[in-house]
Amino acid sequence: MKTSVDAPAGVCSHLSPADLRLPTIRTVTSPCNERLRETLLSRNESPAEFAGKLGLDPKTVERWIANANRQPHPRSAYQAARLLGVDVTYLWPDIHGARISKISGTDELTACWPGRATVPHDLWSRLLTEAHRRITIMGDFGLPDLVPNLPRLLADKAAAGIPVRVIITDPHTATNPADTARAIAAEATYLPLADHGVTVARHPGHLATTILWVDDDLIVRTGIDGCPAAFAPIIHLRALPNGPLSRLYLTSLDTITETAIPVSTTVRAVAS
Repeated sequence: MKTSVDAPAGVCSHLSPADLRLPTIRTVTSPCNERLRETLLSRNESPAEFAGKLGLDPKTVERWIANANRQPHPRSAYQAARLLGVDVTYLWPDIHGARISKISGTDELTACWPGRATVPHDLWSRLLTEAHRRITIMGDFGLPDLVPNLPRLLADKAAAGIPVRVIITDPHTATNPADTARAIAAEATYLPLADHGVTVARHPGHLATTILWVDDDLIVRTGIDGCPAAFAPIIHLRALPNGPLSRLYLTSLDTITETAIPVSTTVRAVAS
C-alpha cells in the first residue's frame, strides 16, 4: 500500500463542513473515509479549518477524506487523531499494516531540545490538560514548577477515570544531598494524590531516565554523566507500535514499575 506525502500549508480550500455532505466526494473510484468525514462533521469543522490546525495543505485533508485507501504520514495521522479525540486506528485501521516492520526512530521523533529551559513552556500544560487515556510520570521533570495547579489537574484527571500514575525516587535511597532534596520535594507534591485516585509509587534507587507518557506522547530525558539534569537533552516522541525508541523507553518504564513500591497511605506536612 502506498503512503501519501503530506503537502505544505498555503493553498486555499473551498470546501466547507456542508461540502462534506455532497455526493461529489462519494463518486471517486476509491471508497471515501467515512469515519474521518463523520468525525469532522460531528465537530462542524471543514477540511480547510482542520488542515490549518495540522499545518497542511487543505487539499491533503480532502484527499484523506476522498480516498479511504490513502494513508497519511504516521506523524500527521497521530496528530490528526489526537486533535479529533479518537484513536488513530479508528480513522485509518491499516495505518501500521505495511509499515510495522519498517518503523525507524525518525518516524517517532517529534522534537528534541537541549535542556528543559528550551522546551516550549505551554507543551507541559497542553499535554496534561488534553490527556484522555493515560498520564504517567516517572522521575523528576520539575513539573510542579512548569504546570500551574499540577496536583489539582492530576486529581481531576484521575476523578474523570483517566489512569494517572506517578513514580518518584525514594528519598532514603537517593545517592547525594541534591537528589535527596528533590525526592523530598516530589513527595510533598505527589504523595497526597494517593488519596485522590492517583497511583503513586516510590522507586528504591536512582532514576537515570525521566519519562512523561501522556496518551501517545512520550517526553524523555536521559541523564548524561557530568551534565546537570537541567541541561540534559529532552526528546518528544510519538509512541508508535513496534517503534524502536518507544519500545526502549516503555520497556524501561515497565521495569521500573515492577520494582517501585506503591504508596498506600499519604504523608501530610503539618504547618507549624
